[in-house]
Amino acid sequence: MEGREHMVRNEIAVLKRVSSGHPNIVTLHDYFETSHNLYLCFDLCTGGELFDRICAKGNYYEADAASLIRTIFKAVKYIHDSGIVHRDLKPENLLFRTPAEDADIMIADFGLSRIMEEEKLNQLTEICGTPGYMAPEIFKKTGHGKPVDVWAMGVITYFLLAGYTPFDRDSQQQEMEAIIAGDYKFEPEEYWQNVSETAKDFVRTCLDVDPSTRPTAAVALQHKWLASEEPHFVPREDGGPADLLPNVMKAFMQKNYSYIDIVKTGRKATSTIKAVNRMTILAHADNSLAQMRDDLNKYKEESARHVDITYQEGRAVKVINDISVKEHNDLSSKMAHISLDEKVAGG
Repeated sequence: MEGREHMVRNEIAVLKRVSSGHPNIVTLHDYFETSHNLYLCFDLCTGGELFDRICAKGNYYEADAASLIRTIFKAVKYIHDSGIVHRDLKPENLLFRTPAEDADIMIADFGLSRIMEEEKLNQLTEICGTPGYMAPEIFKKTGHGKPVDVWAMGVITYFLLAGYTPFDRDSQQQEMEAIIAGDYKFEPEEYWQNVSETAKDFVRTCLDVDPSTRPTAAVALQHKWLASEEPHFVPREDGGPADLLPNVMKAFMQKNYSYIDIVKTGRKATSTIKAVNRMTILAHADNSLAQMRDDLNKYKEESARHVDITYQEGRAVKVINDISVKEHNDLSSKMAHISLDEKVAGG
């Protein structure tokens, strides 16, 4: 973390604004520091990633996609109303709280998020995010803000309806040029024949290359694809909605076959590492809950003796909350002074 401490401090500041305020946003419950580690304690989300969940379903309809996008957009609106821009919305950062069928979907990973007190688009100019989901103004470095999240939601919607992203190209350079030009189509036809024109219009609305005319999250929620009580779909011969899952999975497999192998290998390795770590912990620690609580209290006591990023009840937390975004570059020294003042005040 040396030299990048501000990134964690920024994520903590962002999460303190939105935690526990919305059921579809991951909560930061606590944070504390030991001699060697900084711990951030989040919700435990065990339901898996969004696309994995879709692939595991027996069927998947346009109404399912609309319901997911509606739920996520409501959370995005809450984030924006709280003065935050996420800047890394993508399916991998959308997790389910539990494996249950009706589990909440959660927006996670606020590492690239920023506090935006004003609505000026020229506040943020650094290039960041995941290339396929980044808005044109990020690449153009003309200044960006909350509209980049709406663009990303348009890309996510396209992906959920077809199984691939709208600006998928052979190289990142070509992908960037396509994004800047807004060059995408609802093709091949076989992947879009079962998607309604209303859904396509919603995607077009979100993928407006001009951030000044792109809808806000609140306006996007009023689009008839999300706001209508009756679901939109392309009917089958029997009048029922067409199942999107076969085409979505086919497109995903064709576009990402090698990627899937990499992900599976990585997940297998990750699972193995987690299992080894868990067994190591169990082998060297008392399994009782009381022991775990004692360890946690010990870590917090140790944390209170350090000057750097330190969670403390009362005054210190209140002062940290009052640090404005305009002074974020000096956040490190301010937090150090806050903890030091606490030490002096406490004798």
